[in-house]
Amino acid sequence: MMPIPRARAALLAATALVAPAIAQAQADETDTRLLTDPFLQAPADGSVNVVWFTEFEGTDHVVIAEGREIAAETMKMSRLAEDAGSHVGTQAGDGSLFESYTPRDVWRHEAVVDGLATGERVPYFVRSTDEGGDVVESREFSLQPLPGEGQPLRILLTSDHQLKPMTPANMQMVTETVGELDAVFFSGDLQNVPDRASEWFDDARGFAYFPGLQGRASFDLERTREEDGVTTTTTATYRGGEIIQHAPLFPVIGNHEVMGRFNPANPIGSQFNDPRPRAVAEALYEANAELYNPEGDPQIREAWIRDNSFNTITYEEIFTMPGTGPAGDQYYAMRFGDVFLIGLYGTRIWRSPSMDPGTTGKFREADANLNTPDNWGWGEFIFEDMAEGSEQYEWLQGVLESEEFRSAPVKVALMHDPSHGLGDNSIPVFAHPVQILDRDDDGRLTGVRYEYPLEEDIFVNDIEPLLGEAGVDLVHTGHSHLWYRMVSPQGVNIMETSNVGNTYGCYLEGYAERGGAPDDPRFDATNYPVTGDPHGYEAVMPTEFSPMSYEDGAPLPCVSSNELSTFTILETGADGATVSSYVFDTARPGEPAKLFDRFTLD
Repeated sequence: MMPIPRARAALLAATALVAPAIAQAQADETDTRLLTDPFLQAPADGSVNVVWFTEFEGTDHVVIAEGREIAAETMKMSRLAEDAGSHVGTQAGDGSLFESYTPRDVWRHEAVVDGLATGERVPYFVRSTDEGGDVVESREFSLQPLPGEGQPLRILLTSDHQLKPMTPANMQMVTETVGELDAVFFSGDLQNVPDRASEWFDDARGFAYFPGLQGRASFDLERTREEDGVTTTTTATYRGGEIIQHAPLFPVIGNHEVMGRFNPANPIGSQFNDPRPRAVAEALYEANAELYNPEGDPQIREAWIRDNSFNTITYEEIFTMPGTGPAGDQYYAMRFGDVFLIGLYGTRIWRSPSMDPGTTGKFREADANLNTPDNWGWGEFIFEDMAEGSEQYEWLQGVLESEEFRSAPVKVALMHDPSHGLGDNSIPVFAHPVQILDRDDDGRLTGVRYEYPLEEDIFVNDIEPLLGEAGVDLVHTGHSHLWYRMVSPQGVNIMETSNVGNTYGCYLEGYAERGGAPDDPRFDATNYPVTGDPHGYEAVMPTEFSPMSYEDGAPLPCVSSNELSTFTILETGADGATVSSYVFDTARPGEPAKLFDRFTLD
């Protein structure tokens, strides 16, 4: 058995005190003074964690379940803030409330509810007491511990919510179509800027992250359609779906979960867009160690390097993951009923493909920064290496050799960045940037460029063979905001089902071409295919019907729309595992979602 993570073991001990039996009570509606409803994390044998957030430190934070009060452990979030770009309260991104970077006080509460029976749901709610002594309660929801072998499961596969306009509608249609879920597997890009508190909790536009997954959103979606010469405009208000109050959430890190260099003098969005490789920060630190850290304190060293490269502090503070990897919660693996889940840290910074002289982008450094490497972006560098020989690769090897993995009937891996796919972000491939220094005849630096050789794709060369040989059934990716699926030569299903809130296009010959390839003859164009999968995989046609078509009416193997939205459900049971995808038209509110693709995991 994989050991209980140290952080979870400590929390279990801290919340083990249980009050005598009390009368069960509940509120009709969650008190708005709770920043979120409770949600579920880290299910284990006989237990599950309950997490919620408030804007007050308060006292007596408890979960009430089965007539018991289970005390929560409280911590203050360390990096959440707002600034002029926030949409919060009466401020609409105009700086009327927050002129500049302003820390926001948010507290996180977490309790371990143990003593649970496998396969049995238990009602629960949470209660907090604010500084004035007022008691604040949530509504009643349900929880259960880690599912047992053979227990039927219904799991949502999703990604890339990112405060996009169709996301609340998508989550609402999930609950209306399939009902109660047992888990959510989330392949990254939960919101846009991870240190901006309102994007998680209460963005004034009505589509923040937690409200969408808890049925507490409020987003008016206006759509216009023409049919038989008649123009119809509809406006529907969507509240999202009540999902994670009942089903544990398993996210992985996408590029929108990673903050760049920390500098409160800069706007939050500017910090987000300003990461640099850890190796660059380490080299700068070592060159100036006596200045930055004269006592040689290792904690000061680590904090300086982190704040001058990139970090996932807010993501890791918000979520409690299985913590089975050497990097804590950044990547993990666990058995969940009949499903073995592998959460990979496979993402990189997104940068503009523009070749404009002023761009710090995918393919170049800005001309103005050539002589100041401290301002370089270093291309679309990978945040956590997974190439052969890396820590993550060696950890994955061990996971795939474990009995827990081998004995699981269904094997699923999550990773944000797609090495395969039909979207815009399928190029450049998942390779380390190769830096090219251009010089004139006198040796002066005239340009810094980055190539991403197709044959150096880390996922295709190193990770995909491991997963295929081990018998992984499904790799679920995100990042490009569309739906498609493929099957590798080794029989691994590769799927992106991220046409949730919007799309960035589907690129197939005869349909559309990617615009993200470098428009410069100095680059090798074969590294940047403008249509299809970069590695030549063919997309599978949907089994029931294709929601979209070419101009001539021929069916497309993808869904890429700002009016159609898709969601996907993984189901396990006595008859095996199936993956079912549904589509609905936001221009036709009230119409049900339709099944358009279904396949089995053999």
